[in-house]
Amino acid sequence: MKYRYFLFDLDNTLWDFDANARECIAVLINRHNLTEFLPDPDDFYKMYKANNQKLWAMYEAGEITQQKLRYVRFVITLREAGVPDPDQWGPVFGQQYLELMPSMTRLVPHAMKLLEYLSAKGCEMALLTNGFKQVQYEKIRNSGLDIFFKNRVFISEEVGYHKPHPKIFTAAITSINGKKKETLMVGDNFETDIEGAQVFGIDQYYYNPAGKPCEGSPTYMGKDLRDLMDLV
Repeated sequence: MKYRYFLFDLDNTLWDFDANARECIAVLINRHNLTEFLPDPDDFYKMYKANNQKLWAMYEAGEITQQKLRYVRFVITLREAGVPDPDQWGPVFGQQYLELMPSMTRLVPHAMKLLEYLSAKGCEMALLTNGFKQVQYEKIRNSGLDIFFKNRVFISEEVGYHKPHPKIFTAAITSINGKKKETLMVGDNFETDIEGAQVFGIDQYYYNPAGKPCEGSPTYMGKDLRDLMDLV
């Protein structure tokens, strides 16, 4: 099967969220002299990531507000890690994390090479991501991804629907005049990206560099974005 239209997820599909977040958190720990309590930033990040994922699921289900999500994810994690006064440090980390994260620019391996290849081949591309509008736009611009997507960026906060809701897929595919049979969704989250695309009725490439097991059958699955060059 050959494709002319591509829908991309952002975090951990093109923009290396985990690497950038680890670096960001290490900066914050050092900035606030908390290495005594948080000697291993990677361990703290793992705790934060687990808490953040649970809270994001609650936010997407409408169970908590965006403001609560931003506030409590660091309070909970700092308390869990044994840092004194987590209620004081939590809001500080939460605010500065959102300010610092968009300045991080590391992309996943071969992301830029792939986008340049697809662009040269005349493929149409759109980006759809669950996240905070201001943060996501800055990440896209600062990392140089904006030149490939221009006005074809669809962020859940702005659209009003989170992946896997079909309406965010509809908005993205409409922006590139895509035909479903010739459109491929590329993402690293099986539930939001892959199952969302399956329900919407387009093929999927499950970017799975860690080789995580999945219950389901994506159209394609791989560990290297360069696989997509063979599908054009």
